[in-house]
Amino acid sequence: MPLEDAALAEALRRATRDDGRGRPLDDAFLRPVARAPATEETADDEALARALQAEELANARETARGTDVDGGARARATSAPATGASTSDACVGCGGALGALERVTSVRALGGCWHARCFRCDDCGEQLRGVFGGGGEYVVTGKPGEDRRLFHARCYRERHRPTCCVCAACIPSRDGYIHFETTPYWGEISCVEHATDGTNRCDGCRRYEKRGGEEYIAAPDGRTLCLECVQTVVIDTKDAEPLYRDILDFFGTYGLSALGTGGELPPLYLCTQDVINHVDEEEKWHQGRTSQVRGMCVSHVETISTVYRQPTWKPSNAGSVFDVFGQLDMVEHRIPRSTTQKVTAIIVLSCLPRVLFSSILAHECMHMYLRLNGFPTLEPIVEEGLCQLFALLWIERQMASQNATASDAALAAYCCEAIREDPSEIYGVGARLAIDAYDAHGLVRVLDSVRRTRNFPISS
Repeated sequence: MPLEDAALAEALRRATRDDGRGRPLDDAFLRPVARAPATEETADDEALARALQAEELANARETARGTDVDGGARARATSAPATGASTSDACVGCGGALGALERVTSVRALGGCWHARCFRCDDCGEQLRGVFGGGGEYVVTGKPGEDRRLFHARCYRERHRPTCCVCAACIPSRDGYIHFETTPYWGEISCVEHATDGTNRCDGCRRYEKRGGEEYIAAPDGRTLCLECVQTVVIDTKDAEPLYRDILDFFGTYGLSALGTGGELPPLYLCTQDVINHVDEEEKWHQGRTSQVRGMCVSHVETISTVYRQPTWKPSNAGSVFDVFGQLDMVEHRIPRSTTQKVTAIIVLSCLPRVLFSSILAHECMHMYLRLNGFPTLEPIVEEGLCQLFALLWIERQMASQNATASDAALAAYCCEAIREDPSEIYGVGARLAIDAYDAHGLVRVLDSVRRTRNFPISS
């Protein structure tokens, strides 16, 4: 057997051996932690490189051998004279001719031959050995027919692996897969460990604080806000009253009265998270429905502690600057009780950005509308679905406003997606049922149907 034929046979033997782990490097390599575990797993990154190398050399076999002729004899492209014009004699890397000896030492990859000196990593520039074992293994990016690139396995990891938005490190693999967390809407990727290692997370947009970046601002009750969300923060009732009036007027755009006939406007209070949690225990409305309660339509609680801000100035390294939260006091209010009043107050979590705060307030105002306009007791999925729908309609109106800033528009889009994509049964499924009914019938007809049937109208 000629020397070059022996080299080719050895390469093919290596390429076609069955090591039990032949699997290409595809989209499954990047696997979010939320997905179900794969039924077939690759042991580690080196196995990924071996699998792709085997695939490349196996694909090169047919290119190298050509087609059957004369009863099974094979004509190989590499048998053409080195001085000929055939493109099979040209190095894929430099385009230069491959001599007889160079064909023996050449590397077959991506459907062609390469000078050994031309077969280099597209990242570090070092020569690739192009054989199995150790540091000589390589990986390929791109699909056949597209721009395909070669990398050392280690260079691929450093260059193409997802980088954590928090610690800026390449996210490590476990069991042959990369597990990471993606922040909804924003698409930021982070190590799963940051969800439990104390890393600050904005209570408005839910983005993690990046190490070495701008520090998040701590709210009085321990929550944190990013610098974008804190710019429009709503702290006390004085801040919130204009939004309250705007949302009540928003009912009027649909010909609805939030207060019913001659209803009295319930007071609005802004509270810290611990106060809201305590009220929720007494109202017993959200139990088992959500992990965090940010607003409530109150009917039974008699006293409540609310946030009251007294603006102050404080020194800092850059001079005197206004403290966005100021000096916050807790003021206790006694809520009047009445046998005829079904809503005694609305409370919403303090220190949230304006867009998010107003969406929560709109949600609670729909609860108020249902109770003050004679609606029967509804299943939670129907009532919460209607409230989420109204919050969505309100946010979309804010997005369409000419006064909306780019930051407000981005947060509004995040809030809309959070409502539409909520995975929970009560809020998420309920919202999608309400949205489908609204798209088919409009808000007024949906509310009329719910009043009569206690359920959403059937959509065609």
